[in-house]
Amino acid sequence: MDQKKVGAFMKELRNEKQLTQEQLAEMFGVTNRSVSRWENGVNMPDFGVVIEMANYYDVSIEEILDGERRKEMVDKEDVSLGLVFGMLLVGALFTSRYGGKAQAFKQKLLRKGNV
Repeated sequence: MDQKKVGAFMKELRNEKQLTQEQLAEMFGVTNRSVSRWENGVNMPDFGVVIEMANYYDVSIEEILDGERRKEMVDKEDVSLGLVFGMLLVGALFTSRYGGKAQAFKQKLLRKGNV
């Protein structure tokens, strides 16, 4: 575990919530000096505080201890884009294969409606 990396991530999370070290310290019942030491990689918070931080920041304990967001979080967007692309591709293939039949059926219906 890279304490400097973990500390930098803790600082990033705190800044995303637009909190000062003092405000964060009050929330978790510690001193702002403790928060500073965590963020500078000098010390690590107690595990109970790590759990509270994970809940507050809506990240996993593993992400905090790794000092970065998990890749799977980003991959969800990739999966969504892949699904959309796949559906478009299937639609294009279906249209190219059955497009003539669909067009003929449409014309038949239109003629039926005008007669």
